[in-house]
Amino acid sequence: MAEVVRTAPDGARVSVTVPATAGTLKWYGTIRFNGPDFLRDFSFAEAGAHQVIPKKILPGARTEVFRRRGFDLVVYEAADRSDACLVIAGPHNEATTWFGGPAPRPAVLNRITSMVDFADSPTGARLTPRPGANLQQFGTMVIGSDARMTIMIKDARQVRDQLPTWRGLVQGEAEVWRSRMDVHETKAAKLAGTPFEWRYTYANPTAVFDVAFRDETPPGITLNVAVDEDYVNSMLSGLRVTWAG
Repeated sequence: MAEVVRTAPDGARVSVTVPATAGTLKWYGTIRFNGPDFLRDFSFAEAGAHQVIPKKILPGARTEVFRRRGFDLVVYEAADRSDACLVIAGPHNEATTWFGGPAPRPAVLNRITSMVDFADSPTGARLTPRPGANLQQFGTMVIGSDARMTIMIKDARQVRDQLPTWRGLVQGEAEVWRSRMDVHETKAAKLAGTPFEWRYTYANPTAVFDVAFRDETPPGITLNVAVDEDYVNSMLSGLRVTWAG
């Protein structure tokens, strides 16, 4: 078994234990802030992920970089000004928020960054409201993903009321449910009767997490371990998650 400890976007400590055959996951996250005249989503990724934006998402985008102590503020604006984003880029991780239109004026950017604190570390980045900002944070999620599976983890206290009302399968201290993947009917027919047909939801005293497996390997990727029923069963039986904070 291998344990990975991540820092959630709200600063919580998330411990994920998986069988060694799981390999190395890439880590992502999300968080939302709400307050007076302020509603903003941030997505988190490992450092360097934003470099794809001017290459594929907003080709030819205008780019501005503002240096800050410990991180950079990178603003991308589409050539036709139809969309723009702000990236808070640290040495290990980054947080991105989109505007759905032209890049805001510098004063607006300064207001956004003055209301939150960004702290980066090798285990994850934290984005929290500054004292007096009068912001609420919610929708925090930590995501681990590779070519074989995706794990989406939330604080049990925030999502307990979203769980199924019927009793799930008891596995240790967790309760487990499964629901069919939301895919095209042709794909659903192909997956019928296999473990790839389902999304698995676990709930334990501290965390709620969904697990889904890919039935096909992305192009250009070679796997050391086949993603078959034995692999799925070993992951589901060995996966352990705790959320502290």
